Amino acid sequence: MNNTLKIPEWHAEVKIDSKITLVVVDMQKLFLTDKTSPWADKKLLSIVPNIKKLIKTIGTQNVIFTRFTPPKNWQDESNSWKTYYEMNQKITPNFLGEKALDITDDLISYTANSVVTSRKKSASIFIAGDFHSKIKKKSTKILIFTGIETDYCVLSSVLDAIHLGYYVIVVMDACASSKKQGQKHAKGIFDRFPEQLWVTSTNDMINHFK
Repeated sequence: MNNTLKIPEWHAEVKIDSKITLVVVDMQKLFLTDKTSPWADKKLLSIVPNIKKLIKTIGTQNVIFTRFTPPKNWQDESNSWKTYYEMNQKITPNFLGEKALDITDDLISYTANSVVTSRKKSASIFIAGDFHSKIKKKSTKILIFTGIETDYCVLSSVLDAIHLGYYVIVVMDACASSKKQGQKHAKGIFDRFPEQLWVTSTNDMINHFK
């Protein structure tokens, strides 16, 4: 008896016109280049060329950039988020200023014809923001994830997307983590959802659309 799970080949039918949205998660100065931010890590910029390739292939009309937007005052939060922001006060706009929340200069030119959506406090792009309403208006069925960090905001968002019934594609070399084992740990979780999630690379994604 063959007990091997047959994985659906839904992704074989994915085309640029098949109601897809390319999501670029939180490629902001706060995480990448702001010299006063304790979270800035320029190594994460290494994925920018791959994100650019994907945008050029898929088209800016199918792209949404997201922005993490922490509260100005940690005292305004409640419960565990109040503790979180009390411990991370130095990443709030009161410390860094509003410009730290901007998309990094390397990608800002690609936002002209795409949507930039902000959210407050949560790791997932589906919580406390307008991301979900925007993709529903676009009749999105398939979400392609890029951005940072793979094992935090991307991971949280991917899991929410799956729970909400979306088909999901994660382009691993267009995602990055500041943690040494971040990519590996996130991929281990992604691999648990083969029926709904396709893990791929930039080149394979682009070649798929040719």
